[in-house]
Amino acid sequence: MKTIVPFLMVLAMASPALAGPQSTVGAKPLTSKTVHNTGVGWPSLFYEWWHAGKTEWAIGAELVYGDWVGSHSDVGIGGAFNAQLRWNVRHKARQKATSDVALRLSPGILLANTEGPVDLFVFGIRAEFAVPVSVDLHERVSLVTGGTIPLSMFFVEDGDPYGVIPLMFRLGVEINASPKVAPFVLFEVGPGIAVGSGDTDVDVAFRVWVGTAFWSVLN
Repeated sequence: MKTIVPFLMVLAMASPALAGPQSTVGAKPLTSKTVHNTGVGWPSLFYEWWHAGKTEWAIGAELVYGDWVGSHSDVGIGGAFNAQLRWNVRHKARQKATSDVALRLSPGILLANTEGPVDLFVFGIRAEFAVPVSVDLHERVSLVTGGTIPLSMFFVEDGDPYGVIPLMFRLGVEINASPKVAPFVLFEVGPGIAVGSGDTDVDVAFRVWVGTAFWSVLN
């Protein structure tokens, strides 16, 4: 991860030609009517279908094989479905950089089985709140930062329900590789707090994806 982000930034800066990319993982508003977003990493492989507007929204699905919310949620294999709502709340253009701040709400559900010798059914509910930030570092490169809190509740077969509260910092980059394609790298890390059955546990929560957004492929 330490080498991927600097390499991508240097690669993009070597041949400036296009404006900074519209954002699916950050805060920069969409300029296309619809945008497809797909990625793979830990904990999932995902696809999202984004729609532009004053309130930008998306529907998506995930193939989950790890910690769905970053910690205390590791599963063997499962499927998740989510919605995304995003509002751009601040846009500031400067001579050297343009920045955007947004609010994003991402409710979702998980259907999976536990990892280990005993196969148990897991049902999860997530209400993720994030403050994504995008900063245009170059004509073709945007830095993605901010924070996210994927509040969640899990119900495990033959077990007591428990909640997870991850508090994660976000760091990534989006690159305008062509007029219709914008690859990205996104890393999220922070403490993950699990609460249930009168106990509390804290662990390191993290998620990482590499993917791309693309739009107007047939036009």
